[in-house]
Amino acid sequence: MRYSPALIDHFRNPRNAGLMPSPDATGESEYAGCGDLARFYLRVRAGRAADVRFQTYGCGPTIAAASAGSELATGRRVKELMGLDRDAVEEALGGLPPDRKHAADVVAAAIRAAARDWVSRHV
Repeated sequence: MRYSPALIDHFRNPRNAGLMPSPDATGESEYAGCGDLARFYLRVRAGRAADVRFQTYGCGPTIAAASAGSELATGRRVKELMGLDRDAVEEALGGLPPDRKHAADVVAAAIRAAARDWVSRHV
């Protein structure tokens, strides 16, 4: 499978990359198979992820998945993010080759972790 145009665009032009000063929540996940890591920061307003930033270390598909995941998360209710699955991230990328599906896993898990962090502090 070739990489989709969406994946290539997110890799070449990552959205929402970088640190967030004083985030309301943080979450991270790592894929032990290769050491890919994603860390997400949320700024929450009225129960929604008003601003989402990420840092990631790993392969191109993981960087692209983090970018796509940040767009998926922005504007959503935090409680909804607690159920974000890898399929939504993979779909936003236009698919992933079988040996790169871990990219969607690590990103979805990091977003869920950030959502859980916020909920644990505010509910």
